[in-house]
Amino acid sequence: MNQAPSLPANLSAHCQIDSCATVSAHLSEFPTLAREKYAHGSHSLPTRFLRHADEQTVIGVRSLLKAMASDTQKNIDISNDAVIAATCLAGQPAAARTMIGLRDKGPVGVTPHIVPQCSLHSVASAASVGFGMHGPNFGVGGGTHCVSEGLLLSVTLAPMLATTSPTARIWLICTGWDQQPSLGTNGEATNDPLCRGLTLLLRPTLADSVDTMCPHIHVAPQQDFHAHSHHPIDTSLRQFCERIENGDSTTVAVSNSCAIKILPPIPSQDARRPNKTVAQKGAA
Repeated sequence: MNQAPSLPANLSAHCQIDSCATVSAHLSEFPTLAREKYAHGSHSLPTRFLRHADEQTVIGVRSLLKAMASDTQKNIDISNDAVIAATCLAGQPAAARTMIGLRDKGPVGVTPHIVPQCSLHSVASAASVGFGMHGPNFGVGGGTHCVSEGLLLSVTLAPMLATTSPTARIWLICTGWDQQPSLGTNGEATNDPLCRGLTLLLRPTLADSVDTMCPHIHVAPQQDFHAHSHHPIDTSLRQFCERIENGDSTTVAVSNSCAIKILPPIPSQDARRPNKTVAQKGAA
């Protein structure tokens, strides 16, 4: 029987944050966003790669590229990197439109893209395939606990990744709607909610080389549960993004007895500016 490799004593569930980025867009913007060119440096997606993608996949990829642009570690090989995507109720608009198409047109009204593009693993798979990241690949969450579940898997994976692939990093992507899209009986949207994407680029770190003054995440001691910055297990992505954007230290519960503390980078003045939407670009 194969035995799991033993972990050195100086490894802990601790990651430095090499980069982080948040983006947002309204539902009405996604037809245009899905057809934009996505590239940074030597990394780019094939043309029309996101044409059939779910909105949360599009926003997740946009946040990943923004994190790539602000990565403090330049010209690093990402082929062994891991991708963790934590989504909240992804694929629901597409699933609803599919059911309406089935009702109105029968089987010909159902696109085969609904399965690969709207599953729990779609965001992570798009990032992994599109940018050639061949390390571990996970889709987690799916509901209101997506932020805490993404953080929990990141710190769980970190010690093993540091042992088996010391140069590999973890791209944690969280996505979700501020308010779920609402569709009419014809499949057209009746509201225009905001969709958010957050990417944390995490570098698993040895316990004896941790710089606690640098941006990082780690398992928090139990006394931190009563801190002002403590947030419950169902912390919304909107709340989490706002704290990251402000550079606020945050503790997020991942169970009744465990929490993860995040010390994000101090944002630059440019990072504090709101994202320009497609509508604003068009108006210009």
